[in-house]
Amino acid sequence: MSSVDDRTARARVRDAALELFAEQGEDAVTMRQIAERADVSAALVVHHFGSRAGLREAVVEHVRAWMDDLFDLSTDAAVVEDVQAGEWSSIGGMLQQALPENSPVIPYLRRLVMTGDPMATELLTDWHQHTVETFRAWDAAGRLLAGPDPETRAAMAMTADLGTLFLADHWRQVLGYDPLHGEGLARWAAEAMRFYGAILPSFDISQESAIAPRPTSPKETP
Repeated sequence: MSSVDDRTARARVRDAALELFAEQGEDAVTMRQIAERADVSAALVVHHFGSRAGLREAVVEHVRAWMDDLFDLSTDAAVVEDVQAGEWSSIGGMLQQALPENSPVIPYLRRLVMTGDPMATELLTDWHQHTVETFRAWDAAGRLLAGPDPETRAAMAMTADLGTLFLADHWRQVLGYDPLHGEGLARWAAEAMRFYGAILPSFDISQESAIAPRPTSPKETP
């Protein structure tokens, strides 16, 4: 087997573990199930990860890297400028890229948080620190009002954003549109801009023309 094939097999195993952990929870998944989902031998799983703990570590690091990439994308200067201008095409594209439909990352994170797994607290601590640093930097650049308590403001913003991700399946049913993809994302983002307008000093919430129009959802059809 070539080194390229070897790396591909390792990634398949990791992704299979992520999917199964998201679907069933880590304690309910066996190494053999992971091997079957990845279409490899159980021996190969052990070869790459050594143990269940090693596989979990690989999954967590993969999810951590995903969230770090999302932070980097969301703090890109061009994206920030577009948000301030009420233009959501770039941030919409960012989310479409980072959150492909049926991705197991969000269900996995949701399960970690809801089960009280200490790893969830560790990940949230890292992301909160990153968010606070971003808020402070944006405040210094005049792009955002971090307020007198940026730590709490960052936590509130994260609660709203993570809530959108974790509750998206339910909001699709309640609202009649998908807040993470397509036209539904534009509608959600437009209202988010109105909501966050208070801490975005250059954004005028009275300028409705700068915000995507509000479509009629199936729930509102007479």
